[in-house]
Amino acid sequence: MQNKTIGLLGGIGWASTLEYYRLINEMLVARIGPAHSARIMLVSMDQADFVAHAAQPDSHAIEQFLIGEGQRLQGMGADFFLLCANGAHRFAPAVVPRIGLPFISIVEETAKRVQQSGIRKVGLLGVKQTMAGSFYHQALAQRGIATVTPVAADQDILHDIIYTELVQNIFTDASRNIFLEIIGKLLLQGVQGVILGCTEIPLLIQQGDVDLPLFNTTAIHCEAAVAFAIED
Repeated sequence: MQNKTIGLLGGIGWASTLEYYRLINEMLVARIGPAHSARIMLVSMDQADFVAHAAQPDSHAIEQFLIGEGQRLQGMGADFFLLCANGAHRFAPAVVPRIGLPFISIVEETAKRVQQSGIRKVGLLGVKQTMAGSFYHQALAQRGIATVTPVAADQDILHDIIYTELVQNIFTDASRNIFLEIIGKLLLQGVQGVILGCTEIPLLIQQGDVDLPLFNTTAIHCEAAVAFAIED
């Protein structure tokens, strides 16, 4: 049976979209053999376009923008699609039904993985819209998992690093140490693991950097995409 074609709605930012392409192909080869590679359609958005539409006071602007970009994937022949950014998933309830393709949610897949781990109190890192929003908290709460986020000042620091460095493919020891310090603060609040809830964070922080479990949302999302693509 021919593998399904994966649609990637990426580009915000490009560094993690590149990671999606690599991980999906590596994971697919590991599952079905080295003679294969993934069937992928990619729509890479201009991050400036995304940010400009998201900044509009009426959420209709960003929703219409994402719908239009997603419909391009449908027209290209994708069989299902992924939105390659955690923060953008806050728009998914309004956007996904209008695109007309099966959708794999990074939020739902991550929440399922945390639940499977047995963890009941988890830290959440990401851009401010992710940490201060409700979409991750609700998905986790439905599975009996409490979510802990950094204090507001630390959220500002992380958000700034993500947008000024990580999405530009800039990774420094100084920023890694800041992330690790904030993870340490979450540990003091009793978290049993931490969700790296921005697809660029796993490019900076790896499991070997900390003692508690990390949930790499990019890898989790890619694993779910590959499983869906090759299932009968």
